[in-house]
Amino acid sequence: MRYAIRRISPLGALLYGLLLGLGAWIVPGALLGWLARAAILRAREWLDGFQLALPLPLPGDVTIDLTGALPLADTQARLAALAAQEWALVIAIALGTAAAGMLLTGLAAFLGALVYNLFAAVLGGVEVTLNGLDVAPRAVPKSAPPPPRPVAAPPPRPAPAPITPRPKPETAGAPRPAPAAWLVAAGDGGERLILRGDVTRIGSAPENDLVLPGLAPQHAEIRRESGRYLIYDLGSRRTWVNDVQVAAVHMLKDGFRLQLGQAEYAVHIAMNQTPTEER
Repeated sequence: MRYAIRRISPLGALLYGLLLGLGAWIVPGALLGWLARAAILRAREWLDGFQLALPLPLPGDVTIDLTGALPLADTQARLAALAAQEWALVIAIALGTAAAGMLLTGLAAFLGALVYNLFAAVLGGVEVTLNGLDVAPRAVPKSAPPPPRPVAAPPPRPAPAPITPRPKPETAGAPRPAPAAWLVAAGDGGERLILRGDVTRIGSAPENDLVLPGLAPQHAEIRRESGRYLIYDLGSRRTWVNDVQVAAVHMLKDGFRLQLGQAEYAVHIAMNQTPTEER
């Protein structure tokens, strides 16, 4: 069964991107925070031992503290303040990295959805094939009406006069004519749905002529007008003929492909007879 993805919600894509960015960047952010903490501790230890020993012909060497001699006292104080934060520094860097990753991923997903919607509006979207997941919808029999409430029996009426039966027409015993048009579900052994009368109502509500699950309550109508078959979409926006979305009305011909929701059917119209209503 083929299905075309014609639109992606930008807000839904943004939310998905934010959640994906949080899950994807929290671990790298924690690792980056741990590396930053280790680098700060290492730099502090190096500055604390930043000294120069001068060998002199005297008992003992002269050691010069280069940290105090050079303008590195402020840097050493800042490194000491950062090193004192310990794990708070790691958490801050991890959260900051995760927040930046969330924003970048969410924005990329949002822009990607907008670009895809533009592409789908021009070229009709991306078509995917579903195998083994969906079952072609079957005509669901109309639910039986509730049993009538018992009422009081009316008073007996006088027996009517006998009526002489009229002879049946000669065509009474003739075989019923073959249906003029019908739909066949895609796939091997697809179900055959006969179009009856001038108007065939299709939808998931039980009062329709063809009751198919997964559709809108009043999904579409197939009408026979002047010997032609036309399909009217009743506002569901999920009806396609030969991969062309039906905005309001579309003509049906023998061999056309009709897609209702996620179910696909082949249209068959008898070409060697004038369509007659099947009773």
